[in-house]
Order: sequence, then structure tokens, then C-alpha cells
Amino acid sequence: MGGVVYEWKRFWCPREGNIVLTATGYLEDPDTPWGHIQNPDVVSFDAISDVPCLVLLGEPGMGKTHAMRTQAAVTRTRVREKGDRVLSLDLGRYSSEERLVRKLFQNAIFTAWARGEHQLHLFLDSLDEGLLGINTLSELLADELAEYPLDRLCLRLACRTAAWPNTLEDALESMWPRHKVGVYELAPLRLTDIAAAASVNGITAEDFIKELSRTESAPLATRPVTLGFLLKTFARRGALPSKRTDLYQEGCELLCEETNESRRERGRKGQYTAAQRLAVAARIAAVTVYGSRYAVWRGVDPGDLPQEDVWLRDLCGGHESCDGQVFEVDQDAVTEGLDTGLFSSRGPSRMGWAHQTYAEYLAARYAVHNDMALAQIMSLIVHPADPDGKLVPQLAETAAWLAGMRVDVFNEILTADPEVLLRSDVATAEEAGRASLVDALLEGYDEERLLPGPKHLLELPQASPSGDCRPALTIHRR
Repeated sequence: MGGVVYEWKRFWCPREGNIVLTATGYLEDPDTPWGHIQNPDVVSFDAISDVPCLVLLGEPGMGKTHAMRTQAAVTRTRVREKGDRVLSLDLGRYSSEERLVRKLFQNAIFTAWARGEHQLHLFLDSLDEGLLGINTLSELLADELAEYPLDRLCLRLACRTAAWPNTLEDALESMWPRHKVGVYELAPLRLTDIAAAASVNGITAEDFIKELSRTESAPLATRPVTLGFLLKTFARRGALPSKRTDLYQEGCELLCEETNESRRERGRKGQYTAAQRLAVAARIAAVTVYGSRYAVWRGVDPGDLPQEDVWLRDLCGGHESCDGQVFEVDQDAVTEGLDTGLFSSRGPSRMGWAHQTYAEYLAARYAVHNDMALAQIMSLIVHPADPDGKLVPQLAETAAWLAGMRVDVFNEILTADPEVLLRSDVATAEEAGRASLVDALLEGYDEERLLPGPKHLLELPQASPSGDCRPALTIHRR
């Protein structure tokens, strides 16, 4: 399935806008009759193509490069009759200022535009990779572009979300009026995109979607890099792994891999392995999930850090282990952990989880990997003010992951809050465990501890425009 090109229509969201997902985790389709109401911040490239300066961000493996190439080709066809020109460059190909200046500012298309009166559409891909070869790249682009007629320039800059330099953004906003600079992030895939990809690969879309639903792996399917992994697995086995923990382990580690071929070929894979990045991500998950934090602040000390944020510096220190080896968690390690497909932007200098499921799984993985004592784990997930020892509602999903990974946690939750276990890998638990859960649930129903009240029985959820009767999920990015 390698090398397959999908004719997806991709969507973009302002960096500080909101992305609404269906309850199962797919992008709420903006192209459906109600989609523009359900997902008002998410737009196609056509809707923002008139913005003179566009910064196009995305997580690794989200398909930024393909989206850029597609838009450059569409723009080239659209402007040809008007006499305007398109110039596309991959900034990752250049390792010196001199070579980039020759290929960009001394390019015949560029110089003809500078002397003429027509418009130039300049597509610059892989800024993040270019910064690895030319550490003065941001300053070079800002200083040089400022010398040219910006009123006739449409600039499109693509970069990994975590690597986007605030200094360049400030420079662009000083060159163009602020309202003419747009910073957008590539949105996840829609259900229709995933179905189309399955069909292209000779897989019955309905069967594949059902399997994604059974394994609750839609969050992995909405990223092209992990969708490919799921499609290959399904094609080979006719099914996805029965245990969600196995599926998420493989999928999350893949999101931590350097899958960009040009980076791999040029030896720019970073200092850390995918397993090490995943270990760091699990640490971040533990802090954000158990500590009720929302985002990681990557900038300098603001002096008034929002209570819902954790400062990157506070995530550093000590060691983590993977594959039998111990490594130090310094700022470089945390930075590389954030620069993976597990995270997305929450505004300038802020990174948050690309999907909450990643955080919940990895927070559980962190506790298990570090052999936390049962008492310590329960102290993290049990509500301290509940006399019956019920779990913190916001940690129910993490608790379900924990129960699927450790039998002692499963048994402890079985006594205190058995309904939570219905969210776990209970289908693959030992027969005795399944029987105990059934007994605990029946006992709770008999004692009317688990029966919903009349209000819950009468107020049924309304179907969303996607046909999903569960509430949608909004990724709040402000």
C-alpha cells in the first residue's frame, strides 16, 4: 500500500479555532448539509486562498507536504490565464544560505515577478526541516522578502506545528497587516476520507469502519500515517488486534517515528528513538491527565502561566527508561516528544494532545511501565471526597486503560466502580474476571446503585449531523 495517493479534500483550522470531532473521533464533515454549522472554524483551502500570507502547520504524519503540493498544482492551473506565476520550493533541500538564495531569490520566476506587475504565489514547504540545515533561515526569509513588493505576493509557508518559530511569525505580521496573516493547522481526516482510502486499497469500507468502531481506534485512523498502518494490518489479518492496548501501543509508537522520507535520507531523525519519544510523551500524559493540565507552554516564563498549563521546563529532569536503557529527560527530549503526531497546537508557544485518547492511554501506560504500587494508582484515580470510593469521572477512561493492563487495578475498580470496566478490554480478560464483572454489575443493579434515574431514561441524546447519537468532541484550541 506504500506510495498510494489519495484524492482527499483536506481542511484547515485557525490555530486558535476549534475542531469538532464526531463522538467516535472523526472530523465532523464541514461538507455535509449541517457541517458548516457544526464545524464553523474548519475550512477548505479555497476559503482561505485569498489570504496573502498563510502559515500552514501540521503534526508529523498529517499529510502537510501532499496538501501543499496539491494546492500548488491547483493554484498553478487557476492563475495561469491571469498571467500570474507559482513557485514551489522544499526548504529542507537546502543546507546553506547561498544555495537557497540562488534557488529562491535568484530564480527566474522570482526575478521576473520582482520586475513585473503580476502576482506570485510562493509555496515554501518544510520550513522545520530547512531550519535544521540553515539555523538563520527565519531571519533570511524575513529580511529578503521585506525588500520586495508584498502587495503582489501570496506566501504559503508549511511547517511542523511544534517547530514553527514565533520570531518569524512576528516578522511576517510586521510585513503584512495582521489581518492578512493567517496561521492554520491541518485538520484530521473525515469518515468519508477513511472509507475512500479503504476502497482504494481493495478493502470493503464498511467492514473496515466496523472494525475501527469495535476497537475504538478512530483517533488513529484520522492521521494518514497511522491510517496506513491500520489498513495494512486489516488487509493482512482481516481484523485489527483484539486488545486496544496492543493497537494503541503500535499506533502511538508509529506517531513518534520519523516517517518523513527526506528527513530520514538526510539523517535528520532527531537525537531520540521513537520508543524514547513515546516514553517522554507518556510522562507528559501522566502530568497532564493526573494533574488536570490542558497544554504545555513552550515559551519563556510568562510570569502568569495559566493554571491549566504546565511549563515545558517543569517536565524536564530525572530519567525515563525504554528497551532496557535509561536516558535523561532534558529539554531536548521533551521538545522532541512534543514534536510528534501525538500533539497539536493550542496557540503560540502552546502544545496539547492531538486527541485525548492518546493522553488517557499513555497516562495509564506510564503508571504501569513505572510499576506504581496499587495504592498509589488508586490514589490518582479515586475521588478523595467520595465515601464509596468512586473514581474521578474525568479519569474514567484512563482507569479503564489501567484495568486492561493490570489485574490488581481491575479487581480494585470491580469493587468500587464496576461500570468503568465496561470501557476496558474486558472482552479479552480472563473468564473469571468477566464473570466477576457480571456479578458486580448485577449486584449493583439489584441494590439500585447502578440504575440511572428517570431523567437519564427520558432524555435521549439527539443524533448529530453525522448520524452518531453520542455527543461530539470539540478540540478547544484557545
